[in-house]
Amino acid sequence: MSEGMLIVSTSGRITHYNRRFLEIWSIPPDLVTENAHLFRACISRLIDLNVEITANLPVIRADAGQIQQVVMNLITNASEAIGDRPGRIRLHTGVADCDAATLGRSRTDVIPSAGQFVSLEVTDTGCGMDEPTQQKLFDPFFTTKFAGRGLGMSAILGIVRAHEGAIFVDSTVGQGSSIRVLFPAQADAPPPASTPEAGRPVPSPADQPSLGTILIVDDEDIVRRVCKHMLTKQGWRVIEAADGVLGLELFRQQPHAITCVLLDLSMPNLGGIEVFRAMRLIRPDVRILLTSGYSSDQSTSAQLAGEGLAGFIQKPFTAQTLLHELERALKRP
Repeated sequence: MSEGMLIVSTSGRITHYNRRFLEIWSIPPDLVTENAHLFRACISRLIDLNVEITANLPVIRADAGQIQQVVMNLITNASEAIGDRPGRIRLHTGVADCDAATLGRSRTDVIPSAGQFVSLEVTDTGCGMDEPTQQKLFDPFFTTKFAGRGLGMSAILGIVRAHEGAIFVDSTVGQGSSIRVLFPAQADAPPPASTPEAGRPVPSPADQPSLGTILIVDDEDIVRRVCKHMLTKQGWRVIEAADGVLGLELFRQQPHAITCVLLDLSMPNLGGIEVFRAMRLIRPDVRILLTSGYSSDQSTSAQLAGEGLAGFIQKPFTAQTLLHELERALKRP
């Protein structure tokens, strides 16, 4: 086995770990269902989410955190496409043998070679998209928030491209959309080692950050709801603000009761940078984590680090990433 690999069995158990690379023995059911059930609790109750996981899929070479991001982004977009109406979202994993003609329809700029792929597909009964919208779907600066598409699609394309996969979009206005991503199967991957008790380490209570109050400031309702769900499951008290003005006002009311602030960079009325600096004037030692859906905003976070920013989280993020960065922020001197 080459240096830096992580082998995860189909049960989701880690059997070998090294930091540099990640390899998944199939797409572990827990990896998909954990995120699907998280969103089941957060999307509208009018939406029916069906999860269909195929067991014993072929091996793929992939970064688990990025696979989670793909799942989260696809479900988020499907939910936004349906909106407040009744609807259905179907999440399906499977295997497909694709020829060159089929792969030629991929939205990636580099078309993978024909062969066997593991597929991850999300279908919704939302508003659908016309052809001009589909052509702009993966533009990082394009959004169709009013129509329910655009959030994080450029991130999905980047992840699929990095994994030498393919992505397909089928959509009809008024009838919904289906987005399918393919990851190349690895025929020569080694079988997982036999370590039945191996698994993800469970942090001891001493390793967990102290419970407190988290202020979430984000204009995306679904982002606030998902983060609140993640954090309250861990025992945190959560306060929400839908824009920078309200977030700053809530912070002014109880600055020393806030353990940490999860702050979106781009918001109407008052942006994240202004809110960050105003909060630091009120309480210089406040821990603030900046979030953004644009990777280019990491340079902004680097500049603010000199002003006391506790950290930066790239959207979309998983529960594991959020809790890890929160713990890091609270441990910083």
